[in-house]
Amino acid sequence: MPKKRLLRPRIQRAFVRWFNENRTRFEVPIRLTRITANGVELRFQNYPDCLSVRLSSKELNVHVKWQGQWWDMLISLDAWVFHTPGGYKCNCCWDDSEEPATIFPSREALWQDHLFDPFLKWVNEKLAPARWLQISGAGDGGCTWAQLIRDESELDKPDRTLILLQGLKRIDGTPAYDGGEEGVTNWLIPLKAEAS
Repeated sequence: MPKKRLLRPRIQRAFVRWFNENRTRFEVPIRLTRITANGVELRFQNYPDCLSVRLSSKELNVHVKWQGQWWDMLISLDAWVFHTPGGYKCNCCWDDSEEPATIFPSREALWQDHLFDPFLKWVNEKLAPARWLQISGAGDGGCTWAQLIRDESELDKPDRTLILLQGLKRIDGTPAYDGGEEGVTNWLIPLKAEAS
């Protein structure tokens, strides 16, 4: 008996169609590596394997996996589709203004606006110009983070994540992290081969 073909979720079909139409617009070449019932996985060609992209039913994320552990997300985009009488809206979007929530004619239009197009913009404006991926871990590795670095001057700037971490307090009022820069380990991973 022939094997029955698994029907893919609508968001996956929409993304693959959009990706095939827009792949030449990416300044960093990307390849689809895997499509399963749970999501779509992509990789940046000629970039370190610690970077990966995953599209699920409601999110598109760029992950950093380092030394066998999930380390951080460089971007996390969400779209929680909700059907309304006039079309579709995102339940994640706050409607604090007096203006009505944005209504999209289709789920595909909402996904493109909230996930696909912002991902393309992030790749072209953030990833493509970056020279390094800096990954950091504080103390015993209980807190990890990552960031893209464009030029060496950024390495001299105060680490915003460390500043935030130093300001966090436990319920009892004691610092969540009482170390300084000396308690942080940093790795700097080249994203592109240096021109000779």
